[in-house]
Amino acid sequence: MLHILLLFLAVLAVSSAAIFAFLASVPGVVAAFWRLAISIPFLLLIYRPKKVKVAKMAVLAGLALALHFSFWIESLFHASIAVSTTIVCTHSLFSGLFAYLWGEKPRPNQVAGVLIAMVGVYLLSGADAGADAYGILLALAGAVAGGYYFASARFARSVDFPSYLLTTYSSAAFFSMLACLLTSQPIFGYSVSTWTYLILMALIPMLIGHSLLNYLLRHMEVLPVTASVIGEAVGAAILAAVFLNQTLEPQAYIYMLIILSGIALTFLSPKQRNNNGKG
Repeated sequence: MLHILLLFLAVLAVSSAAIFAFLASVPGVVAAFWRLAISIPFLLLIYRPKKVKVAKMAVLAGLALALHFSFWIESLFHASIAVSTTIVCTHSLFSGLFAYLWGEKPRPNQVAGVLIAMVGVYLLSGADAGADAYGILLALAGAVAGGYYFASARFARSVDFPSYLLTTYSSAAFFSMLACLLTSQPIFGYSVSTWTYLILMALIPMLIGHSLLNYLLRHMEVLPVTASVIGEAVGAAILAAVFLNQTLEPQAYIYMLIILSGIALTFLSPKQRNNNGKG
């Protein structure tokens, strides 16, 4: 039950990322860099590690995380928050694929749950006629990178958690900074309001949301965790409607219900299914 509550908190936290990124209104690679860089000192304060074990898998996860953030945040300026976040949340499908290739076989109800949620994602993605192809491709690229990043957290359990988190976040910050330099994007010189949203993005969806997700992936299978993160699409759509007036058609909320139903299905254990079958 504790893990479920932590997962709910994590999804709630990451749902705010799209709003903060949109309001910060800086290029995707810049937002990715500061989201990561600002969170690292707080991680050091929390864990105070005497020694950090650097693992190759954590560095690769950091590269994937940098790509995930950069592509997705940039896509927010080419599609509505609801559609962009919905598409990037298909990372559950890709994380399940990576997990399968690395030896974790999903149960039938988990596969069915993800597929149902993906149907909802597909339907919800059509709720924004103004989205352009470039934004959709960026979000999809972010989904593939996110799938690798999330699956990595599950299969790097031989590395102690503080070391894994610090190495992953630091690597991601480095790769994001490198992307800023290569694309000549300014890292400094932004307004006070922009810095406020960048700090909020670092503290809430990053420090709380992603750190909890990485922790939970050490204790739960990949698909239930990443399928739950599909709920970010629902949370982000609601927040965008409330705070940014990015409203959707009424049927979009039915699609959200389909997504949530698929997520719920991934949590049913074989024992629960048998009991339900006995009526």
